[in-house]
Amino acid sequence: MLTISKSSQRYTPVILSVILTQALWLGSKWFFQDWFDDPFKYPAKAASLTATVLMCWCIALSTRWRPIEDYFGGLDKVYQVHKRLGRWSFYIILIHPLCLAAHRLPDLPAFLEYLWFQKLVGNPYLVGHNLGIITLMLMAGLVTLTLWIKPPYHIWKHSHEWFGLVLLLVIAHIWFLDADIAAYPLLRALMYALLAIAAASFVYIRFLYRFLGPHYRYAVSRVEKIADILELTFAPKGKKMDFKPSQFVYLVVRKPGISPEPHPYSIACGYSLGAEFKLGIKQTGDHTRSIEALTKGDPVDVYGPYGRFSDQFLAGGRDCVFIGGGIGITPFLGMWHVALHSEERLSAESVSGELRRMHPEIIKTWESPRVFLFYVCREEHEASFDDDIRQEVVLSQFHGFENLEKRGHRYELYLSSKQGRIDARYIADRVPGGVLDKDIYLCGPTPMVDSLISQFRRMGVPAGQFVVEDFNLL
Repeated sequence: MLTISKSSQRYTPVILSVILTQALWLGSKWFFQDWFDDPFKYPAKAASLTATVLMCWCIALSTRWRPIEDYFGGLDKVYQVHKRLGRWSFYIILIHPLCLAAHRLPDLPAFLEYLWFQKLVGNPYLVGHNLGIITLMLMAGLVTLTLWIKPPYHIWKHSHEWFGLVLLLVIAHIWFLDADIAAYPLLRALMYALLAIAAASFVYIRFLYRFLGPHYRYAVSRVEKIADILELTFAPKGKKMDFKPSQFVYLVVRKPGISPEPHPYSIACGYSLGAEFKLGIKQTGDHTRSIEALTKGDPVDVYGPYGRFSDQFLAGGRDCVFIGGGIGITPFLGMWHVALHSEERLSAESVSGELRRMHPEIIKTWESPRVFLFYVCREEHEASFDDDIRQEVVLSQFHGFENLEKRGHRYELYLSSKQGRIDARYIADRVPGGVLDKDIYLCGPTPMVDSLISQFRRMGVPAGQFVVEDFNLL
């Protein structure tokens, strides 16, 4: 089932584009004094225009374009907006045929007949009508697959490729049928521009991204298996990828027996001058299980990096509470490493100004915020990264938990099967000084994240102090 968090996102450009579209439509009808005789056509046309604009935004947001990611605050936020707009577009477009057929009520058979295919008698309007029915049926099937069924990742991804056909059918429907768009120059220019952007976006992400997207050649340098977690370390085979702790990449493997579909995984380490990085992959699906066939030296393509989860942490403004649920712990591993390993940092004079700007955490003068890390799992055997987290403490400048806690850091493995569902009060009671002046980072199952945010908000934690990794594709 589609997972959509309750965290707030930025919708201003989307809302403004919908308002502009409606204003141009109504303004054009007033200017040309071209009013409908059937009052039901007004909500029908308003719905079709709104749904089309939202669909264009959905496709544009799927491009992983850097300026879009920067505006929305990370690719995970972009995909949350993408999912919401897709859902809204589907619900809104249902209003369109219902209102167009409403003039036949209360004759129910005639009403239903209007909602179905019409015999073609040489009338272009009927061609457009039938194209609209096909579009709605195809869109309903694809959205149903996303909203109410949780298919394997590769099926979900392939199903999204069919939205290119939906877009093509929408363009054909408008061409044959929508007299309003064709009749009004300003509205026509805006709608055709949005449709052109959507079409170009689809072509880019479907056919050109693999060549033009930000990608790097890497090779497997180390493979470790701990329970159902596969830890893979990669070394660059040419240009080095510049990344920050907690960012994620799309991994593409071209080896027999492993699907070449790009899959997103969080980077589970901090940046080093060698630009090696580690992924922690929980083996739950076909791809994640088959990826175990990777061996040392195997080449891979890496697209990215994406995400802004660690930006506030690297700025060092406030102490931090990290709450990772299950595999949601992986974005925290790099930041945990950075917080604990100040002795590995470099002098400011030994690195370029650009590197100092991009990676303040590798400079000796950078002081880590205090970090309170909670790793939430149901059972102890599911805590695959617990050993890694504890090993970081032993290998760090603190050489153990006693000195770590003297510095103010804290780590706890929380097992819900023994301790019950974790809550905000439990966390606040274990963080010295409470949580009201801390930045609270959350990544994990959406119900856990939403519940904790609600509880912390009732305790008085300001909204600006929450940092959420929302990357749930399904």
